[in-house]
Amino acid sequence: MVAKISPYVYALAVLGCMTAGAVDEPMKIEVRRLPDATAATTKFLNPEYVVATPAAGKATDKTPLIIYLHGAGERGTDLTQLKSAPPIRYFNQQTEQPFLIVVPQCAPDKSGKQDEWQAEDLETLFHQLEKEHPFDRSRVYLIGCSMGGYGTWLWGSAHPERFAGLAPHAGGLGAGGPKAVSPDLGTWAKRLAPLPIWIFHGDRDDVVPSERSERMHNLLKSAGAKQVRLTLLAGKGHGIADNLRAPELYAWLLRYRREGNQVVEAPLPLK
Repeated sequence: MVAKISPYVYALAVLGCMTAGAVDEPMKIEVRRLPDATAATTKFLNPEYVVATPAAGKATDKTPLIIYLHGAGERGTDLTQLKSAPPIRYFNQQTEQPFLIVVPQCAPDKSGKQDEWQAEDLETLFHQLEKEHPFDRSRVYLIGCSMGGYGTWLWGSAHPERFAGLAPHAGGLGAGGPKAVSPDLGTWAKRLAPLPIWIFHGDRDDVVPSERSERMHNLLKSAGAKQVRLTLLAGKGHGIADNLRAPELYAWLLRYRREGNQVVEAPLPLK
């Protein structure tokens, strides 16, 4: 499915989700840190990461988890911006907050070299999350913007068994720059084909061409994907993080959960 959303319809969707009632008690937003021995095994990952827990710390083993991967502009060791990353900012304005939200940070290595998301680093983080945080293992969703969209493709294809749904936004398809393309796209598509994936891209993106998302959508369809969608946001450039305020995205993710090796429809209401 490929859809274009006009600026008018898009604005209505954003306005609609922002008129929800104010939160009586905001999400609990804190910084957690990987154990030193665990952090030492990662390459380009800040050992500190942001965790946003539903109001009053009510996350349980029934709470769905969103992992959000930021873009290149948020790399480093300053978590200030990530404490209000788009999914956190959106849900902190809602009466109900159905997700535990985790935001890691891509950081320079010990020599100061900058790089991009590494699937191995994110796996290390995930194993630590399993030890420290209660969440529904069958409802883990991965969202990323720009470089984070690339990270979503990369980690999702390396470990599709982790996730019940992906939502890459303006994602690149290769390491080494926004216009790079991995030679592994065919393998990615085959591994990702069983997953629900909703792809978003601005149709006027001059940083990461929308063709990248269109190409991945076509490869997924060719690989047999049944639950893949592509939405091109009409008139939008590279900065489409506002789309993460659209309640339709979260309601769509909550339609899916993992049962063993399969992803099935088992809707939860978006509260």
